[in-house]
Amino acid sequence: MASAAPPPPDAEPPECPVCLCPFDAVSAAPRVLPCGHSLCGPCITSLPPASAAAASAASLRCPLCSQCVPFSRSLGPSSLPKNLALISLLPSPPNPSHSRAAAAAPPIHLPLHADHSRLLSRFRHAVLPESASPLHSPTPAGLAIGSFASDLGAPWFCPRGHPVSLLSIETPAGGGGTPKQEPPFYRPSHAARMVAAIDALSAAAKDEVIDLVGVSSRLARRVCRVYGVWMGPEAAPLCLVSERHSRGVSCLLEERSRREEMVARIRAVGMEFCEAFMGLHSEGLVLGCLGLGCFCLDRFGHCLLDLNQVLALCRGVRAGVRSSKSKAFMAPEVAVVVHDKLQIKDHDFSGLLGPTSDAWLLGCLLVALVTGDEQLAAGWSTDESYDDWKNEVVTRIDASLVDIHMEPWSVTILSCLNYDPEGRPEIADVWKCINGSLMNSDIEALIPNVDLAARKSFMCLLLGELSSMCSDLGAAESDDTMQLSQDLDDKLSTPDDASSGGIMNNEEVGAAGMDEPKCGLYNSSTLLAHRDCITGLAIGGGFLFSSSYDKTINVWSLQDFSHIQSLKGHEHKITAIVVVDSDNQSLCISGDSGSGIFVWCVDPSLNNEPLNKWYESNDWIYRGVHCLAVSGTGYLYTGSRDKSIKAWSLEDYSLRCTMTGHKSTVSCLAVACGILYSGSWDGSIRSWWLTDHSPLSVLEDGTPGSITPVLSISTELDFVVASYENGCLKIWKDDVLVKSKKLQNGAIYAAKLNDKWLYAGGWDKIVNIQELLEDDSEVEIRDVATFTCNSIITSILYWDGRLIVGLSNREIKKNHGICSSIPFYFKKIDNLIVILDHLPLK
Repeated sequence: MASAAPPPPDAEPPECPVCLCPFDAVSAAPRVLPCGHSLCGPCITSLPPASAAAASAASLRCPLCSQCVPFSRSLGPSSLPKNLALISLLPSPPNPSHSRAAAAAPPIHLPLHADHSRLLSRFRHAVLPESASPLHSPTPAGLAIGSFASDLGAPWFCPRGHPVSLLSIETPAGGGGTPKQEPPFYRPSHAARMVAAIDALSAAAKDEVIDLVGVSSRLARRVCRVYGVWMGPEAAPLCLVSERHSRGVSCLLEERSRREEMVARIRAVGMEFCEAFMGLHSEGLVLGCLGLGCFCLDRFGHCLLDLNQVLALCRGVRAGVRSSKSKAFMAPEVAVVVHDKLQIKDHDFSGLLGPTSDAWLLGCLLVALVTGDEQLAAGWSTDESYDDWKNEVVTRIDASLVDIHMEPWSVTILSCLNYDPEGRPEIADVWKCINGSLMNSDIEALIPNVDLAARKSFMCLLLGELSSMCSDLGAAESDDTMQLSQDLDDKLSTPDDASSGGIMNNEEVGAAGMDEPKCGLYNSSTLLAHRDCITGLAIGGGFLFSSSYDKTINVWSLQDFSHIQSLKGHEHKITAIVVVDSDNQSLCISGDSGSGIFVWCVDPSLNNEPLNKWYESNDWIYRGVHCLAVSGTGYLYTGSRDKSIKAWSLEDYSLRCTMTGHKSTVSCLAVACGILYSGSWDGSIRSWWLTDHSPLSVLEDGTPGSITPVLSISTELDFVVASYENGCLKIWKDDVLVKSKKLQNGAIYAAKLNDKWLYAGGWDKIVNIQELLEDDSEVEIRDVATFTCNSIITSILYWDGRLIVGLSNREIKKNHGICSSIPFYFKKIDNLIVILDHLPLK
């Protein structure tokens, strides 16, 4: 056999992907894990067990694919095979002296000193990598527009080409902003130059930057994300990089549509104004100055506050510059502070400004939104007396609201414009006023924390360090900056931006055998053919299958959701259903409460006779199949009332294995990444190897009083989501409990995790839609939307941009526009655009 060709003389030796040290043939030989990845022996030895609950188990979790793999710790890495292909690429042992000489040739990056090292650690999530390269052209003194040149991973998760805005952050004079000339052999790294520029900022400016990055991350879908800071090559200025959307809210004032659409649009945007303010106040931040142009619409039609635009506007106000294209709103007490240069210099405004100052801004925004006249909203801030301006506002608002049944808004808006800050309402009360005529819902989550709202001092963005930079802007330069921003927006805008800007077009989609009611602001279709509670949903072979307590399986077309036929044969209530797709044929498998397991062949003929059927042999008291799952290894798994899990071969339908360990009925099963997860009424989740069906670990919450039946399991990547009888959702990552949340008051019978979107429903008749958010330190779930059904929710299935929900009153609800690959709110399906935010709960 011919030997492998030697590697090129200048080829770098292969490295361990964990420690990044070169492999060698002795102490750090590449060893192959069962998952196929190769690591060096020392790294394999140092890896912890797969989970804390299985510390003594012979297993570990691959750090590259997060898959649990068997590993004998008593034998060590020598029990794993060597990767001979990598060993053949290893060079002969190098001469240490020659290696040191070779390493000294190219320019070196000197290490950071201790202060810079600590600063980099603090800003690690706020420093964008050099590969981001978000500039199209040199940055002007104000805002510039660009897009990311490469995909950014954690913690930004931004795709290539994502539009951004850049706001320059100038270093104060004498702050060491000009880097000293370094020797020719020294080439500072991107991180070193970034940290040096950040270090030259004042302490207050550093705090503002890190606070804005954190606040925007926590207030996702209310403000545009501030990704962090970035610096170009050479001596380019430091820039604050923020998410950008080209479509502004002011465009809504220019559009004229039907009165009903305009009313719904004003309400939705007004509520989102309030939510942005309340979110900022809960973080201890007030704006002080704002313009309608600081709000933008994302491509799903949602209103977001652009903090970079706010800072650019604040800089113009601090410099006494008012752009004709950017009208600034400012409360009277804020104007007094801004005009007192001595007070600003001494930072003597603690306790003077707070949420009531932003209530004035909200009133101005609502005036502009209702009347369509932004100049009127900013009139008092220019040259008119307060009384004359207020009388004009009253007249215009009354004229605008009288014919659209929104007269209560007038009193609320005028109270926001009260000259006395103490006479202005809470922004949460304004939200209630706007929301009261739209839907009845619990808004506790939107009301700011009482302790935070009661604080005596807030950080005001207008009076901060970032707003004081570039304060020598001229009026012409400011206007040019705004024009550049608008021109670049036009170049970066896409057809999607122009076609999905907050306009609802609720068209009906007719189909045979379907009832098509319009449920509030989202479309749904009802499939009705069963005579009892829906127990399961599955898709395969081009069909939708639904099982029920009426002992039948109904088959629906995925083309128009018309009813095809009913499969009958079960003598007991059908409790579970699953579909197996393969190259040869598709199988529909169902289980019933009498321990019967039926296999149906899925083909265009849809033969009404089962392909095969058999019954589990168990005690009649504990008989019954509660759940089903299939794996790619050719097995069908059944969870039963007798506390066991049985593995059946799909080749000859013989029983191959029985797994025991649960102390009560096995209620749900899920398969992912070579592992079978089983949930039980005993409150625990157990994991099993699919290779030999041996137990791996037990997932359970050790909190006293937390033992309650597990009703459903859903898995995605390295996450396991379980729903419980007490209305809780619990999330495990790598077998560690990372989140537990009381989601509903009653039992949650169905939970489905699809990508990062989580759907859950049960006894409360409510489907909760949430987004799974993850960073380096914690996992959170953010409420996105809810909608109410007219019966208990028993099963949930996501397919092709639709959420299919099974109910206990025999219905199957198909909701259009519920998507997983993009954020919610708007989704285009066959020329249909539907909205899923502010869903009616009745």
